[in-house]
Amino acid sequence: MNYPRLLLAACALLGATAVAQEKPKITAVERSQGWRFLFDGGSLADWRGYGQNRVPKNWTVLDGWLTSTGGPALVSEEEFKDFELLFDWKADEGGVCEVYLRADEDRAMPEESGLLVELAGGTGMGGNGGLTELWRTITPQPGLWHRSKVTVYGNQVEHWVDGERVLTYMVDTAAWRAAVAASRFKDVRAYGMHREGRIVLSGKNASFRNIKIRPL
Repeated sequence: MNYPRLLLAACALLGATAVAQEKPKITAVERSQGWRFLFDGGSLADWRGYGQNRVPKNWTVLDGWLTSTGGPALVSEEEFKDFELLFDWKADEGGVCEVYLRADEDRAMPEESGLLVELAGGTGMGGNGGLTELWRTITPQPGLWHRSKVTVYGNQVEHWVDGERVLTYMVDTAAWRAAVAASRFKDVRAYGMHREGRIVLSGKNASFRNIKIRPL
């Protein structure tokens, strides 16, 4: 029996459970650092449907969770350049959960411009659509909360899952352009090259909560 592997799985399960028990809050220290809510468990004033002027019916708020049954994505009212984004999320078995960064809403779909953060139902938890190899593979636990953090500063992007950094990459480099040219994004003009844009939440049988942002 592989006891180290079982121990890691147990720790991940406990960590996910702890996230689920926390209520949305911003501490005095976080507030002094510039953190603020994009979703506090109640108001959707900072969000609307992608390409729409209202919140689509597939998104609902219940018990402080923002849940999608599948359909149109949500887009932030505000555009962001450099920032840290922190949020909790979960997906049911077979669910899809994604976030897009610096998305250009003039494009028909968020995946035509925004940098992808895959959480569930993609090529890897915390991945970017296979453009960059993950440092570490973490298996999502269906129905349990996970915590992700994304840092975007200039050309550098970092993805964190449950306290572990799983991915770092640079856009607008030779390596980035080569990776895009060999990927499913190859026909998207200037994919991921926007310096500023909106945050997009996309999912099917997926939930978000405690969404915070800190402009850098």
